[in-house]
Amino acid sequence: MLVNINTKKSLLVTAISATLLSGCFWDDPKNTAQHVSDSIEQDELFEHLEELEIRASKTSDGASITRAAGTDGYQDSLDYIVETMEEHGYVVTTQEFDFRAWEELAGTALNVDGVDLVGVRTAPEGVEPQFAAMSYSGPSNGNLTGALVFVTPDFRFDAPDYDSTDGCEASDFNGKEIAGKIAVIQRGGCSFNDKVVNAQNAGAKAVIVFNQGNAEGRTDVVNGTLGSDSTAVIPALGARFDLGQSWYQASQTASVPVSLNINIKDQMVVTQNILAETEGGDEDQVVMLGAHLDSVPEGPGINDNGSGSAGILEYAITLADLDIPVKNKVRFAWWAAEEAGLVGSEYYTNDLFTPIYDQAQKEILKELGLESPDQLTPEQVDLVEARYNEINKVKLYLNFDMIASPNYIFGVMDGDLSDTKDSPDNAYTGDFTPPFGTSDIENTFNEFFTSKSEAIVPQALSKRSDYAGFADWGVAFGGLFTGAEKTKTAQEVEQFGGDIDVAYDKCYHKACDDLNNISQKALYVNTQALAYVTTYYAMSETLFPEAEAEVQPARHALHTHPHTHDAPHKHRIGTKLKAADSVSDHDHFHGDFDQDRH
Repeated sequence: MLVNINTKKSLLVTAISATLLSGCFWDDPKNTAQHVSDSIEQDELFEHLEELEIRASKTSDGASITRAAGTDGYQDSLDYIVETMEEHGYVVTTQEFDFRAWEELAGTALNVDGVDLVGVRTAPEGVEPQFAAMSYSGPSNGNLTGALVFVTPDFRFDAPDYDSTDGCEASDFNGKEIAGKIAVIQRGGCSFNDKVVNAQNAGAKAVIVFNQGNAEGRTDVVNGTLGSDSTAVIPALGARFDLGQSWYQASQTASVPVSLNINIKDQMVVTQNILAETEGGDEDQVVMLGAHLDSVPEGPGINDNGSGSAGILEYAITLADLDIPVKNKVRFAWWAAEEAGLVGSEYYTNDLFTPIYDQAQKEILKELGLESPDQLTPEQVDLVEARYNEINKVKLYLNFDMIASPNYIFGVMDGDLSDTKDSPDNAYTGDFTPPFGTSDIENTFNEFFTSKSEAIVPQALSKRSDYAGFADWGVAFGGLFTGAEKTKTAQEVEQFGGDIDVAYDKCYHKACDDLNNISQKALYVNTQALAYVTTYYAMSETLFPEAEAEVQPARHALHTHPHTHDAPHKHRIGTKLKAADSVSDHDHFHGDFDQDRH
């Protein structure tokens, strides 16, 4: 049963002076943005989370509840969002697609050299897990045994010739006795899927990827995904760096025996994205924001990502109840199957932007008197991408994924890479420049937090959430994040309070990610922030400062699966590559382009 939120907002609306909100008031985007931000109601945010938890359904093993894509819990969550948005006058559609739903069942176990290890799913509170099954791993089909074999690990992190690409090439396995053994591969340099498939092709029975160990945040359990399009059929697990290093040392003098088991459920299902937009606003300048609605199969996902879903829902309600005369059309998205590898948002972006790019290419070919894209010079490709940017109506995308972590930070995407260019979590290395406008979005978020006297932590552009598809297609992007499995530093405790050396979200991807696992302050402040920034752009006739408009590249979609994070295709929009734009890793992705599970 839906909560009628209109009645709660009506008092606020009637209390506001008609004189104050008339005429030129709406002409100042900052005034309007502040008005909408101040109107967000904290209690109603929590009510949305309550509604989402109520709608979660039982997991396969009956041990918890879930809102994973393809489950009744997801469908009921979708119905709640759709009904609420329609009640508030939005034009709502759903976008249906098939996806591969993978679920780890009970019974996963790993024993190395006679020691039973603690898995992520079964670790008691306060006990650090030592391994995790990678999503889209193959099954073990019973207890699987064998010996460890290492490929090309490198522990010389400060060496000039340090090689971070263990297992990324088929040639790495040449001369190794891989067949019939469990390959152990160090994280780094390419996707987890590349490493596992290469090992599988070399004859390995299973793969363990241990963390890289070269930086803070690269030591804990690798809790990764192979991606829903993986061809891997062998078991794949992730492990801590210190375990991998100790196993390597032990393997230099003796065989290291392994026993493992993983049971899975792997099937194709149908699910839906939700898309909603304002009736008014310039259709040629669409301001878009989104959050993934699905949880992991293990739990109800109230922080990950009920928090982002609730935040943009409450913003939509507030925008409608205040009857804001938006100048640009605002489009909302709730993505499905994010936890399966950003499947819903990638489906949407590829479906929407491919024909736009093709149209731009056809126009430029005709104007140049050319017949084939193969005839285009690099400068002419720039013309294609400039035309694509011109005719693409989606001008920016804002992403909100995990905005209420209990041991939170206020994280803002580093849109100019000024703070995170060299971070191991930066997925866009080399000369990548984020799409024009991305740095302005960061500055606008920072302006809001400064006004609240709140610190922020710049977030590397990891491609671990749903902005990745927009970034790959050259759309300006930004967003907020309060932290996942990594631990809070002493400096962050000084800035935000909370507990040092404790995960931002200790229930990340666990059954305990429920209503007890959120910071109401973080949820409220971040929702005010998203309301401020989205409204600011919704009310701005010129979205980004012209001074920054030295033509910059947009990025045509990768011609590999977007989540393998190979180096981006060098399509460029425009003629210069001089400004600020980038991307990061959320139990999603990073600079070595592997993918953790958000």
